[in-house]
Amino acid sequence: MEDLQRNQTTAQQAESLEDWEVNALRDHELHSSKYFRLLESRRKLPVSLRRQEFLDTYHNSQIILVSGETGSGKTTQIPQFILFDEWASGKKVACTQPRRLATTAVATRTAAELDVPLGEEVGYSVRFERKSSKLTRLKYMTDGLLLSEASKDRDFSAYSCVILDEAHERTLNTDLLMALLKMATSRRSCLKVVIMSATLNIEKIQSYFPGAATFEIPGKVHPVEIHYLSDSTPRYCYCAISVVQHIHQNMDEGDIMLFLPTSGDIEMVCSILRKKYKNLTVLPLYSALSRAKQQEIFDDSEYRKCIVATNVAETSITIDGIVYVVDSGLEIRPVYNPRLRMSSVLTCPISKASAKQRAGRAGRTQPGICFRLYTEETHNTCFIPSAPPGILEGELASQILLLKVMGFQSVGTFDFIDPPHPEVYLCGLQDLCAMGYIDDEGTITSKGRIAARLPVHPKWLNAFMEGQKNGCLREMIDLAAISSTQHPIFSRPPPARFAADIAHRRFACPLSDHMSQLNALHAYESAMKTDKRLSISQWCFDSFLNRRALGEVVRIRDQLLASLQQELAYTKEICGFEDAEYDAHIRKTLARSFFYQCALKHPHSHATIYKTVHEGHTAGIHPESVLSREKQEWIVYSEFVSSGIPYLQTVTAVDPAWLIDLDFFQDDSLPKTADGGFKQPLVKKSLDKARKKKDEEEDLISFEELELKATPLVKKSLDTVWKKSDDVEEDLMSFEELDLKVI
Repeated sequence: MEDLQRNQTTAQQAESLEDWEVNALRDHELHSSKYFRLLESRRKLPVSLRRQEFLDTYHNSQIILVSGETGSGKTTQIPQFILFDEWASGKKVACTQPRRLATTAVATRTAAELDVPLGEEVGYSVRFERKSSKLTRLKYMTDGLLLSEASKDRDFSAYSCVILDEAHERTLNTDLLMALLKMATSRRSCLKVVIMSATLNIEKIQSYFPGAATFEIPGKVHPVEIHYLSDSTPRYCYCAISVVQHIHQNMDEGDIMLFLPTSGDIEMVCSILRKKYKNLTVLPLYSALSRAKQQEIFDDSEYRKCIVATNVAETSITIDGIVYVVDSGLEIRPVYNPRLRMSSVLTCPISKASAKQRAGRAGRTQPGICFRLYTEETHNTCFIPSAPPGILEGELASQILLLKVMGFQSVGTFDFIDPPHPEVYLCGLQDLCAMGYIDDEGTITSKGRIAARLPVHPKWLNAFMEGQKNGCLREMIDLAAISSTQHPIFSRPPPARFAADIAHRRFACPLSDHMSQLNALHAYESAMKTDKRLSISQWCFDSFLNRRALGEVVRIRDQLLASLQQELAYTKEICGFEDAEYDAHIRKTLARSFFYQCALKHPHSHATIYKTVHEGHTAGIHPESVLSREKQEWIVYSEFVSSGIPYLQTVTAVDPAWLIDLDFFQDDSLPKTADGGFKQPLVKKSLDKARKKKDEEEDLISFEELELKATPLVKKSLDTVWKKSDDVEEDLMSFEELDLKVI
């Protein structure tokens, strides 16, 4: 490796090092026999046949756009080509993936191909999990992790090359990275950027990066035959089961991959297939599964495997033995409505790019077949070319704050490849202003700078500061960690939803979903500590709790604690369980932290319907909430979601008296009609009632304090007044009693 020179390595030099019996990356340790078997298969990949052509393009260009068929070897081989070429630079090579599962899977595969322990020369970093070291030279990471690093180092100075893989997915983080890398390459002429995808819109990306070189990898290892339905069907699950049955009973050997949109669909289909066939290994694959369950798809089986997956298996995952793909043509896609501030999860058709990616899962080891559960006409006329960029479908508050802390004050003029909709941008500014993270002129505040550095959504900083005042900071940290997990801590598998709901009652707090979450977390930690003989996996299974999510909560919390000790005057003082006001302290903190997410019950509705305070949007409480059958007047919610019906999710009942001093609820801040009236008079009425009640309580307290502090003369006068009042009441009561006894 010492003889290699940066950006001058030839394919012959690199291959001679790879063919050597000792490992050049590991101080001349001997290679294993598995390494040479993998090397033989690697050399047959289409991209390996064009290694020198790629290196010539790489040496002569700063930015390279790589497109190639799925299965051509881009994701695993090109980072290795670059690793050898950049070895002399002494810097790292970064390769991003949009999904955590793909990141860890590709890193594991690449480490095996280079015959090095995972976490040393080849490592990975995903959110709240890292397997890398000072030895790491090729680092796979999610695009969000690299973006977080860029917030501290806009020049990407730790890297000689940054590879953005699966760029066709156009996640919000990938779009931001492309913009930041475009600026960094103008400042660092030695920084190289490679953008890769099987379905990349080369023309659009090339117009954004003028002068970028292109490199196309034609062909794939094995062809894939495509079959369509003659007639479309809405019963895609049962159609998929029939196709799997046909493959298993009538077609040659080879594993099956079935794509379905939701985890509920997957569990149902897996259950049916397991009952039908004892000689078929049926494995689910979706992001909410534990790491151990996800890894089972790579294990050998004595029977044919059928992997039933969501779109997490669509890209960058190579599963040896997949010959047949069954594609439902559907996926779930999150969509954000800025006017409602509502996130919706919709089941919708995939794009043509996704259909191509799914078909590419077959044909890796031998010719494959893809069965599409839709008609060819549907594919050609109804499927869009590629999924809309994430920047056009998500909320932007976090990204606006991140860009502002990086020094981009006018985010509205930031050089996005596709600029966000102005309404989404303005909505993000309004939210940041309401949280106190930017001022009226759009300048980031000191509080905003702290919020941007936290490893959770910036909105939680206000909760931490308010929790510190109310003695429940630790509980707010727990709730922030729970909200930051990718999956809910409560498990409700479709076949056992009723049993799950019964099991969850032991954690339920009738006034707060947030408290219910805390109860579940505290019970989990207690089970971990109190009985060492207890199988925590079995305890979570019996309690219908997601152990993976709870473990992630604990890791996030530990990282949050470390961050807060640096950013805030962190105190461990908390209101304990024995405190009579324990629940009230937490609910009050949530109310004053997320005041802009309050809703008031509509009194004239037979159903439990709420209206958001400022926007006046109508929604019900999510059926899974403990408050879904309660009739609390005021609530604060975490999410406004829709699955066909708008719902407020994760809600807590609050007292309006906790809110009346906030500027957000003063008369001049409440929305008005054109004639100057209040758009929601019920909100005004409820707030006035709370103010009046509070004034009366304060007057009573003041009078009692006056009595305690009075001089003896005044005290004597007050006692006389009270005695006369008591005597009059006694005489009146006696007279009334006499009157009642009169015949």
